[in-house]
Amino acid sequence: MHPLLHRKVFLISLLCLLSFLANGQSRRVRSRAKPGQIQLDLKACLPAHITVSKTVLCVGESLELRSNILPSYRYRWFKDGAVLVGESTYLLTISKPGTYKLEVTNTASANCVETDVVVIRQSTLKSLSLVSLTQQVACEGGSLVAAIDAGTTDPASVSLVYNWQRNGFTLPGNGPTMRTDQPGKYSVFVLDADCEVQAGPIEVFAKPKPEFPVIPAVCAGSVEQLPLTATPTGGIFSGNGVQNGQFMPKLAGAGQHTVTYSVTNTSGCEATAAQTIEVVSVPQPDLGPNQTIIVGTSVALQGPTGTNLSYTWDPIDGLLTEGFSDTSGGRLNLPRVLAQPGQTTTYHLTVSADSQCPLSSSIVITVLPGLFFPSAFTPNGDGQNDVWTIVGVEAFPLCSVQIYNRWGELILNQSPYNQPWDGRIRGERVAPGPYRYVISPGPSMPDRSGTLTVLD
Repeated sequence: MHPLLHRKVFLISLLCLLSFLANGQSRRVRSRAKPGQIQLDLKACLPAHITVSKTVLCVGESLELRSNILPSYRYRWFKDGAVLVGESTYLLTISKPGTYKLEVTNTASANCVETDVVVIRQSTLKSLSLVSLTQQVACEGGSLVAAIDAGTTDPASVSLVYNWQRNGFTLPGNGPTMRTDQPGKYSVFVLDADCEVQAGPIEVFAKPKPEFPVIPAVCAGSVEQLPLTATPTGGIFSGNGVQNGQFMPKLAGAGQHTVTYSVTNTSGCEATAAQTIEVVSVPQPDLGPNQTIIVGTSVALQGPTGTNLSYTWDPIDGLLTEGFSDTSGGRLNLPRVLAQPGQTTTYHLTVSADSQCPLSSSIVITVLPGLFFPSAFTPNGDGQNDVWTIVGVEAFPLCSVQIYNRWGELILNQSPYNQPWDGRIRGERVAPGPYRYVISPGPSMPDRSGTLTVLD
C-alpha cells in the first residue's frame, strides 16, 4: 500500500476511536484515580476491519491486507480457517486466493475480541502463451493463438479483450488468433474485468520467396528428361514424373502435371511454388511402304486418330476426301484420304496436337500407265485381231493373267504375261464364246477382271 494511504487509514482509525470515546455510546469502565488525577472512561471493543485495494489476484501479483490499529491491539490472521503462524501484525501480504480472517484482541479492554473476513479470488487469467498454429517455427502467412490457462474456467465463458501488437504497434482485431501476414515481433495483451496478462514478443520470421519459371509444353517424344530450376536454390521438386530434380515426360505421360518446388530458409520457414507442365503426346504417323498404282486407280492413306489432333497433307493434288475437309492454308485436315495422282508423287502427312509437337510421315506412290483390255478377238488366222493384246502390259513386268471357261475351269495361267494369247490351249483353238479373265498387274496392285469373248 502507498505510504499516504497507510497514513490515511491510521488517521481514520484514530478518529473513530476518539469519537467513540467521546459520545459514550458503549459501556464504561471506571478507573481508579488518585487524588489530583483525571478519571478516564475506557470504551468497549471496536470492530476489526480489513482494508485491501481489491479482492482479485492477478497472475504474479501480491496484495496487502491491513487492519485498523491501536497500540493495545494484538493480531492473528487465518487462511481458510487455519492460523497463519508467524503473522501477528496489522499487515498481511498474500499471493494466493482464499478466505482470510483477521482476529483483533484489544488488550486494554476485558474480553475484547473482534474479527473481520475478506475473500480473495484468483483471476481466471492464470497464464498466457503465444503458440504458432501452422509450424513449429512462427512464419509469416501463418497464425498465432493466445493460449489461455484459465484453470477450471472456460476462457470462452469470460468476456476478454485481446490487444495484439507487432513491433509495438497495435494491430486490428480482437480475438484469440492473429494472422501473421508480415514478419516481426508479435505480442498479445489479454484483459478481463480485473487483470491483464501478456505473452510475447514472439519472433515471426519471413518466408522465402521462391520463383519457379513457367515451363512451356513438352513433346512426349522429343526429350527424355527436362532439368528443373528455381530460386532460391536448395529446395526440392516433387510431382508426377519428377525424379532427381528433373521432369520425365515419358514417365509422366500425356496431360497436365503439377510440379511443386518447396524450399526452407535458415529460419526454418518453408514456402512453395508450383507450375503446371503439359506433356503433349502426338502419335507417330506411318503411311506404310511405298506403293505402285495404275493411273486412274486410287489407294487409301491413313494417319493416326485422336482428340485435338490436326493434319496437314502435302501436296493435296490428287487427294480425294470423304466428308468435310478443311483446305484452308492448302492442307486437308483429315486423318484419311484417297490418293489418285496422275503421275508419280511423294505425299507427306504432318500430325500435331493443337499445332504443337508436329510429327511427319511420307510415302511415294508410283503411277504406271493404264492397261487396256480388249473385250473380244478373232483367233481365225486372218491376220486381224488374231491375239488378245493387253495394251501397256510392258510397264508391268510381273503382270499375270488367268483365263477361265464357262464352267470356271482355269484354262490359261501365264506369268508374266509377255506373250499375247492366240486363243489356243495345248495347240487347239478354244470354242467361240465368253471367257472370264483375271489380270494381276503386280504385287500390291489391285486385280482387274472381266469377260473376254472369243469370236470365229
